[in-house]
Amino acid sequence: MILINKKLLIILAIVVITASLGAGLFGYYKILGSEGLSGEELRFQAEIFLFYFFVTAIVLITGFASLLIRVRNVDNKLDRLIEMSRYSDIYPAKHFVGLGPLGKRLRLLYRNINNLNIRKTMKISALANLNEFMMNNINLPMLVTDVTGSILYSSSAFSEKYNSTKGDLKYTKIDSIFPDLNIPVLMLELSRQHVPVEKESNRTKITCYPVHNVSADMNYVVFVPDKKAAYTNTKNAGNDSMRKASTVASRFGRILSKRKT
Repeated sequence: MILINKKLLIILAIVVITASLGAGLFGYYKILGSEGLSGEELRFQAEIFLFYFFVTAIVLITGFASLLIRVRNVDNKLDRLIEMSRYSDIYPAKHFVGLGPLGKRLRLLYRNINNLNIRKTMKISALANLNEFMMNNINLPMLVTDVTGSILYSSSAFSEKYNSTKGDLKYTKIDSIFPDLNIPVLMLELSRQHVPVEKESNRTKITCYPVHNVSADMNYVVFVPDKKAAYTNTKNAGNDSMRKASTVASRFGRILSKRKT
């Protein structure tokens, strides 16, 4: 199964069928105008000639119609898969059945993407362990929150300074520790400015460092009280594995939607 532009296919069908019928009519009248045979014989030969061209035209119409129906069915199946992929998992052995050679290519592409996602998941799990190790050994008192202000990580230095434990801090709101922080306003300010912001709460100066992903969206905020930390603006930082996954996923999406005209 190859990807076909439906408009081009329809135009080609009209041209081929019209040319076939035109050639049949031309031959029909050409034979009628020839000499050497009686009128009945000429008419018989002309009708046979025209009949063959009508049969040819019918075969062409049937073939093009079958191909168009096949294209429509594949389009509909791909549309259903695209919609399904938004809410549930896709199983290639089950959902790519009926797509012919295209389904085999999609299964191979899906397997490659899935393997890439597995490797990325493993790397993310390793990064989580690395984060925990660094938090246990870093000298800075610091907290890491998500964009809602929920604490995800805390350093041992912070726990010692504020007489708390990591278990008590995790998933609590940062404003329960620093009540003077206006979290919604602070998060909006950090996401727009892409630079650290200094705040104060309970006579403690707090430097808030935004952490962005490769799309320049803020995902985390690091809070460091009473001290400064080395900071690099990461909103334009690259991540090779993320870009590769994004590229492959984009190609997969284009293949699924390319048939739409």
